[in-house]
Amino acid sequence: MTLMHQTAPYPDTLADLVGRLSYRESEGWKVWLDDDLQRDKPGRHTGESRGMTLVVQRCGPDSYNPKSVIAVNHYFAVPPATYDARSWQWWLFEQIGLVELHERMEMFLIDGKPAYPPAHGPGNSPYLVLAYGTDEDRRTSFRGELADA
Repeated sequence: MTLMHQTAPYPDTLADLVGRLSYRESEGWKVWLDDDLQRDKPGRHTGESRGMTLVVQRCGPDSYNPKSVIAVNHYFAVPPATYDARSWQWWLFEQIGLVELHERMEMFLIDGKPAYPPAHGPGNSPYLVLAYGTDEDRRTSFRGELADA
């Protein structure tokens, strides 16, 4: 297996922002950087993924069993970038937004079932909103014409 390699200076500016960040702490959320976290474990994925990682921990009621409180870590690979403070701050804001999107997908229920359940399985992005249409939806053009296949 060929491994990917990337290098960049240590993101001191990002580390400073994370250290000063306050986000939903009263609700049990935590945010930190891990310099060498194993994000994907061999055997469950196509290979190991590790490196500098932003960890956003959401602590609260389990979406699927609300009587139970759980802590879930969301892992985001830190890009090998030389961003300025404004760009790192935006990147940090965006990653937290992805966690919020994931939670919204789990909590948005129609008739008691998630309308947009996140894909949690290996290889899937748990932040991709999946809307399943019918085969007829797929074959209908923008003009309303139904194609054969």
